[in-house]
Amino acid sequence: MKNFIKIEDKNIFFGDCKNCQAFCCKGSYGSIFSQILKEEFASLYKNFPILFIFGSLDFIKPVVMLSNGIDSCPYLKNSSCSIYKDRPNVCKTYPLSPNIDDNIYIDSSCPEIFKGKNSLDLTLNIFENYSKKYIDTHFEFKELKKEEFLKILNIRGVEFYKYIGKNNSIYLNYHEASLKNLDILL
Repeated sequence: MKNFIKIEDKNIFFGDCKNCQAFCCKGSYGSIFSQILKEEFASLYKNFPILFIFGSLDFIKPVVMLSNGIDSCPYLKNSSCSIYKDRPNVCKTYPLSPNIDDNIYIDSSCPEIFKGKNSLDLTLNIFENYSKKYIDTHFEFKELKKEEFLKILNIRGVEFYKYIGKNNSIYLNYHEASLKNLDILL
């Protein structure tokens, strides 16, 4: 299971993903979905389903489905990503993760953390102004009502929804087009 902790020391060294069996890509290890920003919809909808979850205050959150909770990511072939150039931001930044508090977190359960001599890149664009991008994404979907969503999946107690309302936006169009990718996960 993943265990993200706030980075205090910016000089973190990393081994090599080739030394691992791609645990981060395996649904049984914990990678089911990741929350996404609206700027990611255009690149994700071609390969992954984009669904929605509701937070504790019923805020709508867009997510990319990475696995069915049992199997590995469908693009994992021989412990390597077959769509490496087009992989989601969550995969590009792992074991790092941006947060709404504008701090960067690291998955302390990644077996290659603190091994080797590779430094992790904390300057990636995804980390810059993350809270602003997160809030912009929130406001994109803020006016949508829970009644305009249909629950289509429940994995490990997390309910996933598709939009069935009449609102039309480029992001909801990407969401709808991405639903064809559910078949590769289920």
